[in-house]
Amino acid sequence: MKKMMEILILLAIVSLLIVPVNATDVKYKIRSNIYDTTDSSLNSGDFYWDANSFSGFWYMIKPGLSSELLYFENDNSSSTFQLGDTVAEGALYYVSKPQMKKTKIGGSDDGSSYIVDGVDLKKYYLLGFFGSSYICMPEDSSSLSAGCNPDKIAKILVEYKSDNKKQMFSGEEWELADGWSLLVQQVDVEGDKVWVQLNRDGEEVDSDVISGNANLTRPERTYLYKDGDDNPVFYCYVDSIFRGSDTDFVVFKYAFLRGDITTIETGDTYGVFEVDGFEIPSAMNGTDYAGSNSNTVLNTGDDAIVMSSNDDINLDADKMIDLYSGMYLKTEDTSGNTLKMSLWKTCTMAVPDVVADDSGSSEDDEVVVVDLDESEIDEETDSTSSTNDDEEIPYDSDMEKSGVESSASAPGFELVFGVLGLFCVVLIRRS
Repeated sequence: MKKMMEILILLAIVSLLIVPVNATDVKYKIRSNIYDTTDSSLNSGDFYWDANSFSGFWYMIKPGLSSELLYFENDNSSSTFQLGDTVAEGALYYVSKPQMKKTKIGGSDDGSSYIVDGVDLKKYYLLGFFGSSYICMPEDSSSLSAGCNPDKIAKILVEYKSDNKKQMFSGEEWELADGWSLLVQQVDVEGDKVWVQLNRDGEEVDSDVISGNANLTRPERTYLYKDGDDNPVFYCYVDSIFRGSDTDFVVFKYAFLRGDITTIETGDTYGVFEVDGFEIPSAMNGTDYAGSNSNTVLNTGDDAIVMSSNDDINLDADKMIDLYSGMYLKTEDTSGNTLKMSLWKTCTMAVPDVVADDSGSSEDDEVVVVDLDESEIDEETDSTSSTNDDEEIPYDSDMEKSGVESSASAPGFELVFGVLGLFCVVLIRRS
């Protein structure tokens, strides 16, 4: 009877410890620095916020790239904006200029290009679009220096770094993202080859046989699927092929997958903005904005997404002026004609709940303000890295995994089984 009671107590403890992990959407806000007309260092005339002054814009710490600006054109070049002024229709711009950099797979190879099936995978064009990171399609996928099409953008769904590997056995299917999957039909160890099939929503899209022979170049060992315009959709590199005890397997590296292309057209509206075109206007020529890269200077005619306000914007006191995608301007209630305004963005992040406690909670409790003037971002640089692995602010929801991908236990179960093990030891010693 005593042993039965101990077993019941043990089961009760385990049932209390093993609880589902839920996720709560937590809102947080990001603020720019303050436009303050009492600040003697504030320049008259035009004004803009970039990734240095507003961390809600996309920024890549390495190698120091940014692309976005919110640009105020001031018709009174000898004065700053004052409280009560009106930013005329078409005088508030949102601009995003694409930046070309090496891809992860391109950084793994010493060649000046990385040509696979007539497509150069060495570099791509990145840009921020209201804070989120996108790629834009090249003008000529075989000659990246020809420029890009900023009106055609897509999200990066999967991109493996140099230390990411995917080990797959014959017959195994790899669920990628957005309905895409890679199936290993067969591994041929003797011939150093692997037969792969790319699927979407369970339907075959493409298949090919890729060699893993160590005597071949990296591009020759790379599987690529491209769309009808020769834009890369998915690619991966065959790192090695092995014979296992039961079945053969292959190791892939530098996997990349992009989402569907979004086409932006002149005249499209995004909140208070309307798309003007895809070249930098003369009014912004020479503007040197955030970043340490030489391309973070606006020149008339550069490829870019250019939008302008479709209505007058009044800079009255104590106003919140919605722009687009959670971004808004906020003015303060001040005395006299002093104008104090800032740029804000409301973001949402899913945070797992380990212990749910609703006592005393309110909607305001879930809002965290990130003040640019007070927050600090530490960068840890590994000078020995063979590739240029980048950090972006803010982070996207898709996180990259390090090391060889394998099955993983649910978070928190190490504690459960640790307590369970100790309890079992006590029972055994007492019995």
